[in-house]
Amino acid sequence: MVFEFGFLLVGLMQIFAFFVQGTTGFGATVISAPVTNGILGIPVGVPYGTIICIPFLYYLAIKGRKDISWKDLASIVIGCAPGLVIGQKLFYKLSPQTAKISIGSMIILIAVMNIYKYIIKPLMLNGAEEAPVEDTLGRKIFRYSCLILGGIVHGAFNIGGPLITVYTLEAVKDKKKFRNTMTSLWCILNVWNAFNQYRNGLFVPRLGMSLLVGMPFATAGFFLGMRFLEKINKAQFLRIVYLILFFIGVNMTVRNVPGIPKNFQGAIIVIPVILVAALLTILEKRTRAAKLVKN
Repeated sequence: MVFEFGFLLVGLMQIFAFFVQGTTGFGATVISAPVTNGILGIPVGVPYGTIICIPFLYYLAIKGRKDISWKDLASIVIGCAPGLVIGQKLFYKLSPQTAKISIGSMIILIAVMNIYKYIIKPLMLNGAEEAPVEDTLGRKIFRYSCLILGGIVHGAFNIGGPLITVYTLEAVKDKKKFRNTMTSLWCILNVWNAFNQYRNGLFVPRLGMSLLVGMPFATAGFFLGMRFLEKINKAQFLRIVYLILFFIGVNMTVRNVPGIPKNFQGAIIVIPVILVAALLTILEKRTRAAKLVKN
């Protein structure tokens, strides 16, 4: 195994990616994918993203087993299983590019609706956050549709995570239970993906060396994310989750729309997210200051 400087760059990316993973229970693979796949190449980058997550997923699942919503986890697995099988059969019939644009656009729409609900309305328009609404038949149909579709596209292209996240956000309201339930799901799916990648001959010496370099960085980010979760409330947690979903949706869409030069893709993806995150930070500070003045 030979060390490459690129392994270090990929490792540094894991600090931020696993900070998000430790906080929310998802996102590390998708967030780091452009850097990981760009430097390592897809044949090494894809299994890298799968394997580097597994130790942390199992650590968190075992540590937080009391805070897992087992009923919802069972529903997710049962709902996804047929879709995974169907998706694997559709792999050769569907266009990955079309699927990613469609799913990315859907995720952007869902994220924007909830960014308005949890960020713009309470922080910019000074309106109260909406009270929880009744779980109607329509909401249940939407939720389970996201789950089934998530299973299909995950089986076909390994990109069903955001849709499964939408289902879990509706089903699991507690922030710790949400994170630990999502983590338990990825324990199952990542081991399945790793087995398929091993069977297809993707486990090579270069992959092992890159993982050896990246693991300490991922560990640092992951435990910082776990500590951060303890310091935020539910509203802040939801704001972070929907901003991450927005980033994932934009990333998935922009990188697959034909005609956009690769040189501009990074800026198109990163700039709106940075602006939204900066705006959120400023507004949170103003809100705290206003509350202190009232008191």
